[in-house]
Amino acid sequence: MSRRTHRRVLAAACLWAACALVQAQQARDALALPRTLAPSQLSRDLGTRSAVLLPEAPTSAAPLALNDAVRQAVARHPSISDAIAALAQQAGGVDVARAGYYPQIRVGTSSGSNNSSTSNSANQSAATLATASVSQMLYDFGKVSGAVDQSEAQVRRQQAAVLRQIDTVAQQTADAVVMAHRYQALVAIAQDQVKAVEKVLDTARLRANAGISTKADPIQAESRVDSARANLLQVVAQQAQWRERLRTLLGRFVPAEVAPLPDERVADSLRIDMPIDRDLTDLLPTVLSAEAERRAAVAQLDVARAQRYPTISLDASVNKAMGGVNPGTLQRNGSYHAIALNLSSVLYQGGALDAQVRAAVAAEEAARMRVEAARLDAGDQARGFREQAIGAKARLGVLADRWRTIVEVRDLYREQYTLGTRSILDLLNAEQEIYQAAAEEEAVRHDLWQSRIGFIGATGQARSFFGLNDTTVQGMDLLP
Repeated sequence: MSRRTHRRVLAAACLWAACALVQAQQARDALALPRTLAPSQLSRDLGTRSAVLLPEAPTSAAPLALNDAVRQAVARHPSISDAIAALAQQAGGVDVARAGYYPQIRVGTSSGSNNSSTSNSANQSAATLATASVSQMLYDFGKVSGAVDQSEAQVRRQQAAVLRQIDTVAQQTADAVVMAHRYQALVAIAQDQVKAVEKVLDTARLRANAGISTKADPIQAESRVDSARANLLQVVAQQAQWRERLRTLLGRFVPAEVAPLPDERVADSLRIDMPIDRDLTDLLPTVLSAEAERRAAVAQLDVARAQRYPTISLDASVNKAMGGVNPGTLQRNGSYHAIALNLSSVLYQGGALDAQVRAAVAAEEAARMRVEAARLDAGDQARGFREQAIGAKARLGVLADRWRTIVEVRDLYREQYTLGTRSILDLLNAEQEIYQAAAEEEAVRHDLWQSRIGFIGATGQARSFFGLNDTTVQGMDLLP
């Protein structure tokens, strides 16, 4: 071994030892876990920025309508923006997969010693080579096309995720509007109750001061007034809670009044009493997402099967020695060109190819079952909401008759108490019954609307009902 070669071997050994020491130190450092947690320092390390300002709807004093609230919420909610950004990311994956159809061009430089078989010492020197190569896939039995199909299926899956997120935000907003309207109505009923019981208290005081009734009557009435006022404060607090929920979704101050919910003519267009058929579930985002996963699994199976077959490509390369002897031509500063038709195939991988095919077959079967499970869940939810709506609608008629009957009884008790033939407890209990009947009727009416909203979400009618079709949501055009 020559002295030069000996020095090179020694230098390579030293370099290898230094790299080994660095890697060992890095491994020890990785095992040394930090023992402190400081959110402020973590924020500085991550470069956390201030919150992004979300778009806000223009402030309006007009009553807040259901459909307007839904459109305002989906126009600004960040979860929809997140889903749309993920869709753009998936679309980029399609371009990456399609790149397999096009030539792959590589350039680079390399340097090293050259020891040719000739005895000419001029041909034994270090050489620096500039290289360029082009490889064009000619036929691969469906490897690239399968990868493209798989990426396109992922794009469709993310499109379904965007639709699902839009439907989720729409349903959350609609539920918040219904609840805010519920407590708006309950506040009005509770205020009427306070006024009615205060009127009874005034009557009891007049009778007690006149000596017609005992001093116990005003005390009992005053206790009921305090109870009615406490109930009013509780309902007002619940109304404020749902108005704050609306403020979060809409990004602005909520108008003082929530507009009446759509009339029965609009509600009847939902066809809640119609049978739930398979066609209603075809356009559901959950079903579309599961179907896209099945398509991706089929494409994965095609790719796995194509791996068993060779890939045919045309390769061309050229290199030029920028200094020293070109090893291909044995000429100083020489150039070398090559073109070849290559056929490459994996003959054995320890059974990995067969395992990939079996896994892809199982994935396709699992995805197909997820499609059926999504249809089953959607149908079950739709039928459940439908039965709730039908039951609530039937109860409304009974509750309305109950309220009218109790009002007649209250009026009769008021006259009898004035005449001294009825106790004040009967009159106070009648007032309490009126409040409970009115509150229960409003609760059932809004339960009916919540069931309707759940039904349209379970059957894929949300975007149509809320007027989101043929509109643009955060840059995405929504079509039926």
